[in-house]
Amino acid sequence: MNLQPRKETIVGQREFMRNTQGMEVKTSGVTLLASDFTVGEYVKAGTAIYIDDATGMGRRWVPDGATPTAETQTGACLTTHDVKVYEGQNPIVGALVAGHPREDRCTGVNTAFKTATKGRLVFDI
Repeated sequence: MNLQPRKETIVGQREFMRNTQGMEVKTSGVTLLASDFTVGEYVKAGTAIYIDDATGMGRRWVPDGATPTAETQTGACLTTHDVKVYEGQNPIVGALVAGHPREDRCTGVNTAFKTATKGRLVFDI
C-alpha cells in the first residue's frame, strides 16, 4: 500500500468522445498493469484496453492476430483520462464501457476491438 499520494496536473488531454449520450463507465475504474506500458509513458484517454481474467487488471489491447486473441480479451473498454505510468506502480484509470467515441482520437482501436465492443461502443456515427 502506497501512503505517499502524488498529485500531478496533466495538461492537454484530448477529448475523444463524440457526445455523452449513452455514456457508461465501469464503477471504480480499472487498475492498469504497468508492465504493459513504458515507464514515463502517458496512457492517453481513449486507449483500448481489456480486463485480464487471471489478474483482474487492465491490459493494453493487442493488435489483430496477436496473442492473446480477441476472443480471450474480455471486458474491452477505453480509458477515460490520461494517466502517467511510474515504475512499480499500477495506475488506476476510468473505463468507458458504452458510448460514442471518435475512432480517429482513440489509441489501439482495431477491427477485433470493435467486434468485442459491438453494441456498446459506437464508432460509426
